[in-house]
Amino acid sequence: MENKIFSDKYRLGLPKAPIGERVVGERGRNDLPPGTKGGEIMTPERHYEHKQHTFDSYCKKVLKCEAWNGYREISRRQKREVPFSELPEESMEQLAAWDRYPWEYTPFPVGNDVILIEDDRLADALNALPPNDRDIFLMFWFLEMADREISEIMHMARRTVNTHKRKAYRLLIELMGGEADD
Repeated sequence: MENKIFSDKYRLGLPKAPIGERVVGERGRNDLPPGTKGGEIMTPERHYEHKQHTFDSYCKKVLKCEAWNGYREISRRQKREVPFSELPEESMEQLAAWDRYPWEYTPFPVGNDVILIEDDRLADALNALPPNDRDIFLMFWFLEMADREISEIMHMARRTVNTHKRKAYRLLIELMGGEADD
């Protein structure tokens, strides 16, 4: 019965809400004064002002959201990242990069190859060896040549190459301050 009365009001052109009640705005807000339908016709100046306020509001909302996203990203990174000051020594050494310069090495020419030695103690000890012993030692340890290959290059017997190699090894250990063991 009540539905019939409600539909009759619309057919008769009667007002939808009694006068004195607040009219609800577009999004369900009670912000319009009583008796106002909303969406009234605006003057051009008022329309321009309304567009400007709407755009300003939109820009502020976008900036607020972007700032919030930025703060969240910073927070996420801070949880994952560790400052350099808090890294252990082992990690710092793994991250370190050392520049290498040619004058930091001592060159040892052996045949067509040049062997660069960075350690000064080892370079001094190698310089103290007799030239043949040093060449045999460098070919075996640094160029990874077999005794047979070294004997062909040095024009020596294979057993002689082995003797020079062992002699150079013992002398090198003594020169560097270690004890030679067989």
